[in-house]
Amino acid sequence: MTQTQQAQQQQSYRWVILIAMCVIGFMTIGTRSTVSSFLKTIIADLGTNRETISFIVATNIWLSGLLQPFAGYILDRFGARGLFTASVALYGLGIGLIGLTQSVWYLLVIYGVLVGAASAGASMSLTNALLAQWFKDWRALAMSINNAGGALGTLFLVGTMSPWLLSSFGWRLSHVYLGAAVLLIAAPLALLIPRRRAASEGGPTPAGQRPVHGPLETQSWAEALRSAPLWQLNGSYFVCGMTVSLFSIHFIPFATDRGFTLETAAQAFGLMAMCSVAGSLLSGAISDRLGRKNVLALAYLIRAGTFAQLLLWHHEMALYVFAVVGGLVWLATPPSTMALTGEIYGLRSLGTLGSVSLLAHQIGGGVSVWLAGRLYDLTGGYDIAFTLATVALLAASLVSFGIAERRYSVRYMTPAPSASGD
Repeated sequence: MTQTQQAQQQQSYRWVILIAMCVIGFMTIGTRSTVSSFLKTIIADLGTNRETISFIVATNIWLSGLLQPFAGYILDRFGARGLFTASVALYGLGIGLIGLTQSVWYLLVIYGVLVGAASAGASMSLTNALLAQWFKDWRALAMSINNAGGALGTLFLVGTMSPWLLSSFGWRLSHVYLGAAVLLIAAPLALLIPRRRAASEGGPTPAGQRPVHGPLETQSWAEALRSAPLWQLNGSYFVCGMTVSLFSIHFIPFATDRGFTLETAAQAFGLMAMCSVAGSLLSGAISDRLGRKNVLALAYLIRAGTFAQLLLWHHEMALYVFAVVGGLVWLATPPSTMALTGEIYGLRSLGTLGSVSLLAHQIGGGVSVWLAGRLYDLTGGYDIAFTLATVALLAASLVSFGIAERRYSVRYMTPAPSASGD
């Protein structure tokens, strides 16, 4: 097979990979997000408090983050097929085993440790890194479509299914069914991933041009740690994790604490997921055309505004404003963060670098989930936690805007003519 034929085959098969990643994200992210709907019932059933369950969720998030660099190294070194297949299967098994929970210690081991570890091997960061290798053109848009798959899972499983599952089967049997669905639907799709990465990493270099390299492009992920853009991206992504996890776990309890029904809160949660699908696709296309850092800065700024209005406005309409406006920017950050990382540091170590970013994201997420539960038990509300999120998002917006994208991103480098074209 010639290089041109191989490139054409990759161009076609990359869409199969994208569909598989979307379905995997639909099932894994969707099932993970159902915790918010089950939270109060689990607390009452196990006779515990909000801080304890929040700590278990935080353990899940922290362990997933801590294992991310190792999973990213496996992706870069050995490929995605075995890693994703084993991780998704283990994740589905763990979700199903939650149905046997009788104590908080069991839940800590199964959800906190087993599901947390499995989440690291098939995270959105890694699926986006895989897609970055296969999509040289419209890279951010491909990642946005992938993120939209996870958002649709949240919309369907949280906004539609979880209230029905809870009322019909209870939280234990619901998890048995959710785990079985992951094993039967998502795990087999990981086998569609080729054993080898894209040979040309998304497509051939045009004839007469040498490959373009940015000033910070590196073959070693450790070298990137000594440069400012990675810390700016990761610092902002830490805040992203704080606010995403805070919303994902505590939004429905926050809304029901204010007197709204579980159905109303779940509908707002689902509406946000639906809007985030549109926002993800739109932000990917805008990012590909107008640059990554501006999309990041604007997304964090708007997200800060939505948290502020949720604090200050106690009407039911505040939930839906938060859902619509916040949803439009909720998934704008992952594709732009991953795409900009690859365009500054190259694709060779993108799996590892993306995992380092997700480590920062998950550390922030775990801290915010646990701290929100702790502050709730101390103060009886979420006002302090949501205020801290608003301030942190304003800082993340400023840091993102300060990234020197035009100086370091390969997208702004002029291709040099090849020797044969001189």
